[in-house]
Formats: sequence, structure tokens, C-alpha cells
Amino acid sequence: MKQRSYSEAVDALFTQLPMFQRQGPAAYKANLDGTRRVCRALGNPEKELKVVHVAGTNGKGTVSHMVAAALQRAGHVTGLFTSPHLVDFRERIRVNGEVISEDEVVAFVDRWQAGEGWGEPSFFELTFGMALDHFRRRGCGIAVLETGMGGRLDSTNVVPSPEVCVITNVGLDHQAFLGTTVRAIAREKAGILKDGVPVVLGPMRPEAQSEILLASLRTASEVHAASEASLEGVALPERPSPFEVANRQTAWTAMRVLAPAWNLTPDDMRWALQSHKDATHQAGRWQWVDLPQQAAVVLDGAHNLDGVAGTVRGVVEVCQARGGALHVVWGSVADKDLSDVLDLLPLEASYRWCQADIPRALDAEELSTRRPALRGTVHRRPVDALLAALRAARAEDVVWVGGSLFVVGDVLKDAPDVVPDWPTRERLGT
Repeated sequence: MKQRSYSEAVDALFTQLPMFQRQGPAAYKANLDGTRRVCRALGNPEKELKVVHVAGTNGKGTVSHMVAAALQRAGHVTGLFTSPHLVDFRERIRVNGEVISEDEVVAFVDRWQAGEGWGEPSFFELTFGMALDHFRRRGCGIAVLETGMGGRLDSTNVVPSPEVCVITNVGLDHQAFLGTTVRAIAREKAGILKDGVPVVLGPMRPEAQSEILLASLRTASEVHAASEASLEGVALPERPSPFEVANRQTAWTAMRVLAPAWNLTPDDMRWALQSHKDATHQAGRWQWVDLPQQAAVVLDGAHNLDGVAGTVRGVVEVCQARGGALHVVWGSVADKDLSDVLDLLPLEASYRWCQADIPRALDAEELSTRRPALRGTVHRRPVDALLAALRAARAEDVVWVGGSLFVVGDVLKDAPDVVPDWPTRERLGT
């Protein structure tokens, strides 16, 4: 029999399993039964791994990358599980910054399809199982796990006793599943807390903090609140993200909790805050691309109220510093209420509406009508919208690619082939 190719294996995952990020609510599972069944089929690797568990509405991915970078620099074989991927499925599963190999993905898919006892897992459940299995095979001393959505019912919550739990900012997102108020969503995020396991709280609204503190009392978890004092002497980047300080505070506090048992030095911790993107290859979050004699491009897939508000504030500040105008390449998914988010977008910007190459994408023509005061043009693909924005922009302007991580992912995939002087695709760590 002809051996399955990597593209065929990934296609099997995308097409044969329910996938929330592509299909939306129809793929959601409101329990951990499927994940537990996958773990049993794999011999329960979740019981063998040391784990840092990270939840939150915004910032959890960046904090996960920062903490993983510190552990990696300290000499630990460190797993990192994040979602979604932007260009290549393998971005979700890394060890010391290197993505899982294509051959390992193929072997795992073959094992799943040939075996019994897996049940009918979702895409996320099986992918998480693949990550746990890979981390065990690679001998990871510790793994950093980012929740996919929520916390209490997220697949990652099958881990029995993390080294530390981390909860970043809590805001409104995925209300159909997590609750319609910040308090309700905070309770879901707090579902990752475990008996006696310390918890780190990032900067957040008082009502979210109060819910998590109540949960910490029930689990007898020592609480560590992120603070600014520890970041003295750590230089910010030239164009810091609007969430840079909060993410650094949260990551530093988590590292400080881990430091005694995992031998993290202050140098390891400071290096991770500044160099995590080099170590773990994070992309698509406040990622700047400077093209010769053209507008600066920032790729950031913020899509909920807090994320979009912060990113708008950040890109407007950069525009003002450069003395230029703002151009926005924007696409969204169809199953989100966009009214409040679109109200945050500045009227004075120029818009290029587009849609990502996924079934959930909102039609670009329809998107262009959702807030008529935002004037722009409609384009078939995100990269076409980017090209149009760059043609219209001056060198001192800024082009923001956003609205959805899927739009950002399409640009990262296609731009190296069609945008003059665009850098080669980010090294995945292979």
C-alpha cells in the first residue's frame, strides 16, 4: 500500500473530524469524555507529564510562548501546545521551538485510523492527544499547554495536577459557550484550577479577579498576582504591543513561581520576555513586517472586544508617530456578532474587506455592509487585499492585517509568493 503523504494525513484531520475553528458551534463538545477516551487509547500520557496550564481571553498564547522560552533556555526539554495554527498544522505542537515532524503526524494519523478505542474525537481532542504523545516520546521534562477555549471543559483540562495554572486577561468572547458576562466567563476559565496548585492572575477586571479568587479558595491554591515591580531593567521593543506590559507581568510571575523547582534564573526570565519569538517562533500576534520604501505592515489577529480595542489603540499610536495614515485589511468569521467590534474601528482609516479560506469565513461583500461608515473595497483573498492596501499606501503609512487569525494565516502563507520584498516564510523550527 502506498504510504500516506503529510498533506493527505492533515486533510484527514481537517475533513474527517469536527473542527470548531473551521466549522464553528457544530463542532463544539461540552464535556471532556472524548479527550479522556483519546488519552486512554494512548496510555494516558497526561498523567506522566509536568505541565504549565494557561487560560485567558487575550494574551494566553503570548504568555505560553514566553514561559516555554524561559524553560527552554534553562535547559529543559520543553513542549508547547498552542492553537490555532496560522500556516502549517504542525505549529500547534513544538518541542524546544521545533514543530512535530511530518512523518510523526502521518504515523499518528495512521495509528488513529487503524486502531480501536478512540471513540469519535473532535479535531481538537485528537490534536491534543497527538501533542501529549509527542511530548512523551520526545522526553519532555515539562510542557506548556494553552487552552483552546474556556477552561473547565477545554480538552487540556484533563491534566491532573499542573506545576502552576495561569489565567491572563478575561473579557467577552465565545459567549454562546462560556457565558454572557465577564463573571460567567471567569468562572469557566477558573475551571483549570486544581487542588493545591498555585495560580497566577494576570491584570484583569475586578469582577473576573473576584471569581477566580473564589475558585482559588475552594482549591486551596496560592494566588500570585502579576505586578510591574519585577520588570525593572527589561527593555520594551521599539513598537511594543498594547498588551506587552500585561503579558510580560503575567509571564514573569509564572516564571517566578516555577523558578525554584525548575532552576530558572533572572537572566533566563528576562531573555524569554525579550526573545521568545526567536526561541518559539510565535507569529501573527503584533508581528511587524518592514518593506523597503513601503508602508509598515502589522499582522495581528485580535478579534474580540478587548483585543481589537487594544490593537486599534496600538496601531493608531504607531501611525501618529510615523506621521502616516492607517490602512486596514480585515476579515471575520460568520458566526460572531460583529456589531460592537466593528464600532471600534476608526472612521478615518481606509479598509480592504476580505475573507479567509475557511468555511466559517464571512463573505467579504456582506462584511463591507455591516458598518457602512467604514469606506473601503472588497477583495477575494486576504493577500489581494494586502496588495491593494500597499499600492494605495505611502511609505509613512501603516497597514494592519487583522479581524481574524485565519486572515493573518492566509497572508503569511501567500504573501511570500506575491508581495514584492516580503520576507521568506517564518522558519517553523524544522
